[in-house]
This record gives sequence, C-alpha cells and structure tokens, in this order.
Amino acid sequence: MTTQRGLAAWRILPLALAVQAAYAQTATPSVSPPATAQATATAAGKDGNAEPQKAVQEVVITGVGIKTLKKDATSTINTITEAEIRRLAPISTADLLQNVPGIFAEGSTAGEASNNITVRGLPVTGGYRYAPQLIDGLPWFEEPEVQFMNNDVAARVDLMTRRVEVIKGGTGGILYSNGLGATVNHITRTGTQEFKGGYKLEAADYNFLRNDFFVSGPVNKNLTFALGGFYRSSDGIRDTGYTADKGGQMRGNIVFNSDDDRTEVQVHALKINDRTAFYQNVPFQVPGFSQPGTPANPTRVTTDRVWPIGVDFANGTVASPYNRVSTMLGEYGQRKIDMADGIHPDFSIYTVKLSHQFDSGWNFDAGLRKTGGTSGFTAMFTGNDTTTASRFNNARYQNDLVNPALGQALALANDPKLNPYAYAKLSGFFNVPADPATAFSGISREQLISQYAKARGVGAFYADTGARVADSAYLNFLLPFVATTDAHSSSADFKLGKAFNWLGKHQLTLGGYATDYSVKQNFQASLLVATMEERSRLVNLRGVDAAGAAVGPSLTLDGAILPGFFGYVSDATVQGRALYVHDHWDALNGRLKLDLGVRHQTQRASVVRQDRSQPTDLTRASVTPGSAADTTADNEVFLPGAPRYLNTSLSGTGWSLGGNYSVQPNLAVYALVSKSFRLPSMEDLNEFRIDESVPGSKVEKIMQYETGVRYYADTWDTQVAVFYNKFSPRDNVVTFRDFTSPTCAVTGGVPNINACPEVREFFRRGVQNMGVELEAAWRPQAAKGLEMRFNGVFQDPKITDANYRTVKEVRVNDVVTGYTFESIGEDGRRPRRLANLMLNLQASYDTKPLTGLPFKPYVKYTRFGSRYSESQDINVTLYPAYYHLDGGFIWDFNKNTAFQLHVSNMTNQLSFTEGDPLFNDLKGPNGATNRGVGRPLFGRILRASLTYFF
Repeated sequence: MTTQRGLAAWRILPLALAVQAAYAQTATPSVSPPATAQATATAAGKDGNAEPQKAVQEVVITGVGIKTLKKDATSTINTITEAEIRRLAPISTADLLQNVPGIFAEGSTAGEASNNITVRGLPVTGGYRYAPQLIDGLPWFEEPEVQFMNNDVAARVDLMTRRVEVIKGGTGGILYSNGLGATVNHITRTGTQEFKGGYKLEAADYNFLRNDFFVSGPVNKNLTFALGGFYRSSDGIRDTGYTADKGGQMRGNIVFNSDDDRTEVQVHALKINDRTAFYQNVPFQVPGFSQPGTPANPTRVTTDRVWPIGVDFANGTVASPYNRVSTMLGEYGQRKIDMADGIHPDFSIYTVKLSHQFDSGWNFDAGLRKTGGTSGFTAMFTGNDTTTASRFNNARYQNDLVNPALGQALALANDPKLNPYAYAKLSGFFNVPADPATAFSGISREQLISQYAKARGVGAFYADTGARVADSAYLNFLLPFVATTDAHSSSADFKLGKAFNWLGKHQLTLGGYATDYSVKQNFQASLLVATMEERSRLVNLRGVDAAGAAVGPSLTLDGAILPGFFGYVSDATVQGRALYVHDHWDALNGRLKLDLGVRHQTQRASVVRQDRSQPTDLTRASVTPGSAADTTADNEVFLPGAPRYLNTSLSGTGWSLGGNYSVQPNLAVYALVSKSFRLPSMEDLNEFRIDESVPGSKVEKIMQYETGVRYYADTWDTQVAVFYNKFSPRDNVVTFRDFTSPTCAVTGGVPNINACPEVREFFRRGVQNMGVELEAAWRPQAAKGLEMRFNGVFQDPKITDANYRTVKEVRVNDVVTGYTFESIGEDGRRPRRLANLMLNLQASYDTKPLTGLPFKPYVKYTRFGSRYSESQDINVTLYPAYYHLDGGFIWDFNKNTAFQLHVSNMTNQLSFTEGDPLFNDLKGPNGATNRGVGRPLFGRILRASLTYFF
C-alpha cells in the first residue's frame, strides 16, 4: 500500500521539474519581497530566500504597545520567520506551533486541521482554549474553544504568511481576549512599491498536490495590494480510499498610506472553503495484565510490545470506502452521512484596520473584523471493543438482544397489553407465550433463553454483499460524529496612544474592545458495527438460530446498531466588552523597559440547548414489530428533548507588570508577574458548566510568575525562561447515567443505561506548574553556513483537588453484567496527555560558502516525554516517550527557483500522541492480551516542492 501511494505521488515530479526548467529560463533578479512594517525581522537574501536578520535586531509587534526589539520584551515571545516556516514544512498549524517551547502540540495526528495544543501545563487537552489564533492582531473568531470547531480550522499557513509570533501570558492577557497561555499571531504579507510574486507546487507520497501563490505590488504611490492563497487535494495522510482533503483559501489586502505617512488604512478579505480528513484512534493490543494500573505501578505501553488489531499504525485508518456512507435517523427523518465531508470550514473574514497620527501627538488605531460562515465536522471515532467476530457477536447476543428482551419480558408480565413496539426484541427473537403475565413473572436470563429463545446467537453479515463474516474476523464499534456549526463573530478594537516624558519615555495606550458572536450547532452521533482491517467494512447483525439461519428482525440499519445516538441542538449568543490600559515605559536612558497593564472584561451570554435525550421508536407503521422486515435499530432513536436555558453575566479583571533590563546591548534580563482570567468559553456555556446555584467562582484565574535572560552574539543566541503558574479553576462538571434510578431499574436484569437519567455533579480542578524553557541558536565561525537551533522545556504540572465519581461497566468476557460507581481522584497527579520534557533540536547547513553550491540540508529531532492517558488514580496508563526525526534539503537552482525535499518521521517511529486508559477486563482478540485504542504518529512521509519567486 505504501509503495503504491509513493508511486502515485512521484508521477508528479517530472511535471514539477519541467515547470522548474521553464521558470528558470524566465527568472528575474528578485525573489522574495523585503520585510514590511509588520514583519521587519526578515529580509531578502541574495538568493531570493528570506533570511533572518541578526536576532538582536529582531522586531516583534505582538503583545506590545509599540514595535519592540525581541530582546527588550518583558515577557516570553517566540517567533517563526518565513524562512523557518519553509524549512520546517509544517503539515498543519499545530505542527508549526510544536516548534515553540512550552507548547505541546499533538503532532498533527488528527490531520491538517482540528488538532490539539496545550500551553505550559494548563488543563486542556483539546483545541486551543488558552491559545487563541489571531490574524494580524485580531481573532479570526472571537472564541477559541467552540465544540467541533477548533481554532485552527481557519488559521492556515501559506505564501501569504509573513511570520508567526507567539507571546505567552503577560501583556498577551491584557491586549487580547483569552490570552492566558499563549497568543498566536499570524502576520499577513502586504504589498510594497515593487511588484513581486511567488508560486509553489508541492507533492507528497499520498497523492497530495498543492498549489500556493501570491502577487503583490503598487496600485499607485499611496496604494498597494497583495493577493494569494492555496488549493490542494489528496487521498489523505492515512489511506482512506477516497479523496480525503480538498479545498483551500484565498486572501488579499489593499493598503493605503497618506503622503505624510500619518494615516494608514488596510482592508483585508479571506475566504476559506476546505475539507480535510479527521483521524482518530485505532485499536491495538498489549501483553496481558490482570490488575488495573495505579500511580505507583501504572500500566505501561511500550513501543516494542504493542501490536495493531487489523489497522496499520503508520498509514491505516478506520475510515474506508466501505464505511464512508452510513444512515442516521432523527427529527429530520433519515439522512445519509458522508465521511468525505470531513472538517469543512466555509468562512468569509473581512477586516478593516486604521491608524492615524494627530498633530497633538495622539495616535488612533482601530481594527474591525467580521467573520461569518459554517464549519462542518464529520469524523469517525473508534470504539474500544475490537475482538473476534465470535466473541463480539456473543457479547451482542447477551448485551443487545437478551438483556433488553429480558427487560421487555418482565415488563410484559406486569402489563400484558403492552404496545407491541415496546417489546420488539422479545417478540422477534423469543416465543411469547399466550399468558406472559404468568410465564414471565420473575423469569431469569437463563430461563428465558432455554425455554423461549428462537435466536440462539447473533451473526454478522457484510452490509454490501450479505455474506457471513468469518468468526475469526475482527469486529468493533465505530462512532460517526456529525456536527454543523453556523458561526458569526464581530470584533472591534480601538486604541488611543500618546507618547510623553516623565522619568523616562512613556507610550500610553488606552483601549476598548467589543465583540458579539453566536454559534448555532446541531450535533449527532451514531453507532456502527464494522470490521477492523485494512479496508474496514460495515456489518449488519442478525439473530440466528442453532443452525445459523437468520431469525427475527435485523439488529442494525445499514450497519448502524444505533442510527440516532447522543448529541444536542443548541443556539448560543455572547456579547463581550473590555477596557484596557497599557503603559510601555523606557527609563534609565532606555536600559530599563517596563510594561504595565490592566484589563477588565464583561460577558453576557444566552444559551438554548436541547439534548438528544428523548428515546423514540421510529418504526414505520407499515412494518410489523419483531418481523423479519423490521429493524430494532430504529426502536431507540434519541431525539431533542425539552430545551434548557442559560442566561449569565460575568466579568473578570487582570493585570500585568513586567520589566526588562539591558545589562549590555546584547544581554538582557527580564521578569514578569501577572494575573489573568478566562471568562467561560462557548463550550463551557453550551455544556452548562456555569451553575449559579453552585458556590464558587465561574471565572478561571491564573497567577503567572516568570523571569529570564536573553543573550545575543554573532555566533550564539540564547533565551532562558523560568516560570511558575498557579491556575485557579472555575466549576467543572461530570455527567453520567444514574443506573440506580427507579426509572431504568430492571428486576433480575441489567438496566438499559441509555434510558437512565443523566446526573450532573460539579467539582474543581486546579493546576500548578513550574518549568524552565530554553531557546538557543549557534552559528560556529569555524563552519560558516552551519546553524544549530535548540528549544526545550522541562515542567512539572500537578493537579490540585479534582475529586468526583463516574460510572463503570462491570464486564465478564465483554458481556456487561452490571454497573458500579467509581471514585476518581486527581489531586497531585500530572494532567493527562502532558509530557514533563519536550525537546526540539534543528540543524541546517548552507553549503554555498564552502562549496559554492546552493544546497541546504537540514534535520530536526523532536522528543516528547511519557504521558498519562488520564489524570485519575484508577486504570493509570502511561504512554511512552517518543522522538520524531524529520529532514531534507533545499536546492536553490538560481536566485528565483528552489527545490525542496522533506521527509517526516524518517525512522518510521511508532508511538501514540493520545489514547484511552487500558482496562484489565478488556481482553484482546486471543483472550491473552489486553486491548486499547490510541492515535498513532503518521508513518514516514515524503514531500517535494518547487518554489519560484519573481
């Protein structure tokens, strides 16, 4: 399979080389535009490729009141230049941010979009809750945590990206919303008075083809423009068997500068319409164990003793052409779901920015942004039930046929006139006596089977052919998640600035911020039965008699055993208002720099939500319940129930004080203390995690302390930061089904857990974290052209409090025999999926000074320490440390044209960036191993690109 994918991609390379030759004949002297006012940290090198200026001269614009040298910043700011982006060749935004110390990005293992990042141990393992993605200083969507709409879906890197700046805490929490952890600013290319452009053709060994371009230049002496974007298609980084990624974005801007350079107006527009596959967990097995993991003796997953179950780790996925389309039922009737829809952002983003300098010395800056559109989320999640068909079918017979039929028999004994739709499984698979009140009174499971069963088991049949699935084949549950999000966001940021002298120089900024945003969502899941193999296939389940012949109705509908499972329909609107003050103070003849700021923000929110909690029988009137023409899959479709309402008004105030002292022109020390806050996110609101009746703060707060040193020389650059964070939580909520409720109790049987009422309990989860971050670069004089870069973090995050309970299934050989409550404790534990150690080492060598050849090989080594699947004191599972080795070369044919070959995961390293905890009672297919699910690293990927600038 890998070889075939490679051949498909490399057919493109002759075309790429031919295009390169044509471009080389028409090459012009200039390649890459010079730095704009927004990104003065890069300049065009002689070969036309953007090269970094000396680090001591690097200018940043994020989280500062005025453009500031990076060495003078009072908090940690990391930068990724245009040249670095090109060399790193990131697959996604998360893949790019993985190169920033303190950010743990889970390796883009979800695909090109909808990945997860965590910042300095803050308690989040999904999305960008504490790391909003800005484009040119404004959020593309105000709220960075919206369910099924990760903040990276519309923040994409292309040739229009000039650089990326990341500020952690400090003034990031004063000048921007939600900037507790890190504020990521994607800075866009704008035009100059010189006409320029570029084009990149990129191919990869998974039938990937991408086109990037930009053009920019003058309209007249006051007006410039820039226009660019990308379009790409591929079969998917993992082999889905269909076009998995297709689409792109276009963006452009015009900039007006007055003759006196005192007024600037920018108008930006961005349109993204893209589809990307979302990759989730795959099943695996490990050597058998009999006791659950504990903090003192966790269950360890080791890379040399973990084996796939049906699906290849490197290139495989549970998605396939045979489960691409499935059926869902709901209040709308019946619909077909297509997994190829994937992650589908379709947004239009419009921005106006204005700055003007008055004669009085005051500066006025304004930024207005309007975002509107939809985001689709169609993804296949993986159950943790992979085993042989014989064992899987036995569990289905007991759990999904006998258990409910027993409950129906006991109910029928109490009410012999019960509607036949209420006992379809009993009537379909068992002989119902003439006097059920007497026959079924107090009957046991064994008696029901031995005396009345027509179905003596469950058989699996391929949904496409009807052929019987072999008992030795692997079966599992798959869960399609389908969510549509209609999202709109408006933001307005106004600033008045004034420079004045008092014990030094001050740049005072008075700011006001307003935002209105809304999210309408419709989310539904279903439960499919499928084989686990290279091309997973949907399976229908039927009751079978002792001879193997089908009996009664189908248990599935087109492979779905629950075609309308859980979910919700919701409508939320939020208004936010903020005032902030920031002062940048230069004292002691510019050697001391201070940043002082305060931000106060309010939030008013309104939510209406209907949970899909109303079990409804949707059997058609023309179908006889329990007959061969029936399916029991439509007997329990969960429709939206009664609406719930939330109206809340909250506020938060934060402040920051930081200082930087230049010991020498190239040596500075800095320190920072700040108190930041996080008002409830859209996910918090939508999940009703805000309950006014529960005492405690509804606002998250974090105290941050940081100090560091920066040193820059001709051959060596270093930035070291020591930080301590104390995170005070808002309410957290755990939701479970109360199996003890009389409404779902079954005498002598196992309750239908889905029919049990939901219970919500609140608890608190704080985090404290101390760590050290290091960023360094070395350019030895003895080896001109060689550059070594290093960044890393060592941290020790620990949870405070977080004690609650949940429900656990009691299983014997995968047969559910009951439920029990389980107490959870997390106090003192490391947050889930966080590593203590993260290292990133990069080496690049420009051979031209030594050999005269414009050839630049490079390599990158990334290492992540071990991580816990969960933070709980039960079923403690430790996933292994792993490394990732990437490398390649850039060959500059001339001043305009370059070829790049990039190989990621060169050693085909195996590990998991996330995964479920391992349970001692979940056995592998052979009964000797234990099974689990995890999201593995992508296998080795080859990519090649041809870039041309003019």
